[in-house]
This record gives sequence, structure tokens and C-alpha cells, in this order.
Amino acid sequence: MTVASALRLWALALVLWAGVVGAVWVENARSADRQQQSAAAADAATPAPLPQDPLAAGVAAGASENQVADTATAGPAACIEETGDYQTHRGSVSYVIGLKNNCEERLKCEIFASVTGARATALGHTTLILGATSQGAAAKKSYAMKVKTAGGVAQVSRTCRVL
Repeated sequence: MTVASALRLWALALVLWAGVVGAVWVENARSADRQQQSAAAADAATPAPLPQDPLAAGVAAGASENQVADTATAGPAACIEETGDYQTHRGSVSYVIGLKNNCEERLKCEIFASVTGARATALGHTTLILGATSQGAAAKKSYAMKVKTAGGVAQVSRTCRVL
């Protein structure tokens, strides 16, 4: 046996040993991954406790001190019914926003609108004074803004407050 053939046998043995060790190492890594995944699944099955809300106590304490509700956001929001639709009149297209007051207070509502269609974007802004619901027609108002075409995306926001 020559030195070259002995070196070849030794190299072959080293490669086979590295392959076996590598396979064992890969299997151990897979086993560790499976254990981590099962532990994560077990953790997911039991939800973590929710943290305490430090602001909740302050809000509750503040509410007892100040019993007056913010009517600019709480009251009028529940009182208003809003509608919106396209109307065509003699070749002119408008987007009409209708507001109806269902409460017994007069409301001042500021309306902002953006209508984006295929041909253009139209912006509108107005202020409407709505009478109490017992005043009949004064409780219903509408705002018509001209647009280029019927159809598109209409975004409307309003801010109402009691007069």
C-alpha cells in the first residue's frame, strides 16, 4: 500500500465521518426546532394576561369630578341622520348631502366633502343650522355640490355642536 492510497482511504473515512456527524447535527437542530414550535403553540394556547390600563382609573376619577358630558361630540353625533347621493338636473350633476336632526336642540353643523370621480375631484364646505325635530322642515337641510360626473368616491365629514 502506498502513501497516496493510504491518504485516499483516510480522506474517504474523514468524509464519511463528517457526513454522519453532519446528519446527526441536522437531526438535532430539527428536533430543537420542533420542541420550540410545540412550546410556542402551548404558549399561544394560553393567552398572556392583559396589562393594567393606568389611564382607566384616571378617566373614571375625572368623570366623577366633571359630570357634564361633551355635547359637541356625544350628543349631536347620535342626533344626526346623514344621506348622500348623486342627482342630475338638466345635464348638471350634483352630490347632495342631507342632514336631519332627531333631537330637540338646535344644531350648527359644518360639513366638509370631497368627491373623486373619473373626470375630476370636487371639494365642498358649508355650514348648516338645523332646527329642533319639533320644528319640522327646519330640522332637515341639504347641501348640493357640483361634480363633473355621477359616480366615484365621496368622503364626507361633519362637526356639529349645540346652539
